[in-house]
Amino acid sequence: MMTSEYLPFDPVVAPRNRLPAGTVDCHFHVFEDPAIYPHTANRSYTPTLAPWAAFEAMNNKIGADRAVLVHPSVYGHDHSTLYDTMRAHADRLRAVAVLSVDSSDAEIERLHQAGTRGTRVNILFAGGNQLSDAETLARRIKPFGWHIQFLVDVAAQPDIPAWASKLGVPVVFDHFGHPSKPDVKDAGFQNMCALVREGTAWVKLSGAYRVVEPANKWSAIQPFVDTLLDTRTDRLVWGTDWPHPNIPAPMPNDGDIADTVFTWLPTEALRQQILVKNPEVLYGFAPFSGARA
Repeated sequence: MMTSEYLPFDPVVAPRNRLPAGTVDCHFHVFEDPAIYPHTANRSYTPTLAPWAAFEAMNNKIGADRAVLVHPSVYGHDHSTLYDTMRAHADRLRAVAVLSVDSSDAEIERLHQAGTRGTRVNILFAGGNQLSDAETLARRIKPFGWHIQFLVDVAAQPDIPAWASKLGVPVVFDHFGHPSKPDVKDAGFQNMCALVREGTAWVKLSGAYRVVEPANKWSAIQPFVDTLLDTRTDRLVWGTDWPHPNIPAPMPNDGDIADTVFTWLPTEALRQQILVKNPEVLYGFAPFSGARA
């Protein structure tokens, strides 16, 4: 079992630019005290504590007003952290759960009422669901209007996008499709783009350091961003991937991640669509009407 040895929330360097009002950070996790929220024995890593208060301080500093809590694999199918976090911050959050194929309709309804809008299939880390579960899960969640979020390597499994298109529910690919081959012409990445073009798939612009060499991650990921922007801009969302679990040190600074948005999305119209409007559609947030001080 791998153990993460890092401080995931070093002081955030204040970004040069403030994200648009209503921005949704569409990918973050919380890791609370394991004495209260035990980790599953079947896991690939043991995270450092990364509590809600640290995430909230970071998100406030970069100017993200809303966020999507993604249930991490280290908790398996135990959603205690999700329920408690969502209950305390219902107006600010939506969530993505990790359903079991044996989850009851009552449990799915409870998760839905808590603000959950999707379930995750994670085949890269132990503790998550597997591809064999996806068809059953799709049937279970379809009445609730949920999507399936995939943490898969589309380069290693280039047929996954075509297979996913037949599930009958929207699908979301984490971290640019997490391709192990950093080439926009790779068949798996192109197949994912084709599914985006059809409108069935969404892609998260997140976790660049999981796809390309961390030393020059922001410039190296730009071709992936540009290819996706040329595919379909109304099927893209963005997230910090805080607290960046299970990657080598040094940790990326979230102020730098926020500033990179202005390179990736150089116009106000693009930033409004991808940071504000698209997440409202995908996660069912009400149109943002809050005012900043």
